[in-house]
Amino acid sequence: MSDFLLYASVVALFLVCILVVLVILMQRPSANAGMGAALGGGAAETVFGGESANVLSKMTTTLTVILFVLSFGLYLGFVAREKPSVKALDAAATAAPAAPAAAAAAAPAAPAPVAAPVAKPQSTPTPAASTPVKPAAPAPAK
Repeated sequence: MSDFLLYASVVALFLVCILVVLVILMQRPSANAGMGAALGGGAAETVFGGESANVLSKMTTTLTVILFVLSFGLYLGFVAREKPSVKALDAAATAAPAAPAAAAAAAPAAPAPVAAPVAKPQSTPTPAASTPVKPAAPAPAK
């Protein structure tokens, strides 16, 4: 449902952008100048009456405020839609500074006795199948 609202707001933002452009182009800085004269000249005065400058100014202000509110709302909507992902480097960077501090706090004041290392039995490698095993020769008698 939220995706539908976001994309419907994008369409509304597009329409508001077109309306802002059209309303701005309808305005005339003087009687026969600007793009308003090219787009029909007195069309705005015919529709809105003699006070068309005030009506067009109010419409421009209102549509511009709507444009900015929709833009900011869409920004917040799309940012909230993203799911934060924890990256391995970020997790390691946040965990690494805590580890030395915890180790320093947990270290005892006196050195602990060191236990003797336990010898592990070494395994003898098995001979490869391609090399024949030679029997050991008896030692010469003296």
